[in-house]
Amino acid sequence: MNFNVNGKEISWEPQNFLIAGYTAKDQAALKAHIEELEKIGVAAPKAVPMIYQLSPELLSTEKVVSTVRNDGSGEAEVVLLHIEGEWYVGIGSDHTDRVLEATSVQKSKQVCAKPISKELWTLSSIEEHWDEIELNSWYSVNGEEHLYQSGKLAAFLSPKGLLEIVEARGYSTSETALFCGTLPILSNEFLFGEEFRAELYDARNDRKLELSYQTKILFDSEVV
Repeated sequence: MNFNVNGKEISWEPQNFLIAGYTAKDQAALKAHIEELEKIGVAAPKAVPMIYQLSPELLSTEKVVSTVRNDGSGEAEVVLLHIEGEWYVGIGSDHTDRVLEATSVQKSKQVCAKPISKELWTLSSIEEHWDEIELNSWYSVNGEEHLYQSGKLAAFLSPKGLLEIVEARGYSTSETALFCGTLPILSNEFLFGEEFRAELYDARNDRKLELSYQTKILFDSEVV
C-alpha cells in the first residue's frame, strides 16, 4: 500500500488489522449506540471496548467497494497505522454488512473491504490537540447527499489509552492498522447509498484528511 505524508510517499504492508468498537468516553452516548444496534438485532458487546481482529488484506485505498446486495453501510473512523516504528493517522470507513451483523459482528466486518485515505498525518502532530479534531461523514442516496455523522475526537478514548487496552488484551500493535471507533449516526437509521464521503479536519493547522468511495453492487446469482 502507498501513502502520502507531507508530500513524501510511504510504501507499507500491514501485518495486523484491528477494529475497536464502543470506544466512546461518554457512557450515556455509548449506551444509546448499543441500544441503536440492538434494535436491528445486534447483541450487546461482551466487553467495552470490543476489539475485532480482521484480515489486513481488507484494507484498501481504492475508490470502490463491491458488495452483493446493498446491505452494507460505511462508518467514518480515525485509523492509527504503526509504520516502521512510528504512528500515523488516517481516516477510514468500517463498511459493514448490516444483515450479517445481526448474526456476527466480526463476520459482518470481515466480509467488507475497508477503505482508508492515501494521505496520512503523523500522530505526534495532532496528539496534543486530539480532542479538537473534527470527524464528519456524508452518504449520497439517490443522488442527494446527507450529513451522516458529525463530532469531535473528544468523544473517543485517547490514542494512548486505546492502545494500552489493545495491548493489555494481548493484541500486537506492531505494523498494525487500528480503527478507533465511530460516532453515532444522525439519521437514527443506517443509510444504504451509492457514495460515502468522510473527512477529518484539523482546525488548528487548517488541514483535512478526506475519504470517498462508491458502492458497486455485484450481480446477485441467488436472486431468480
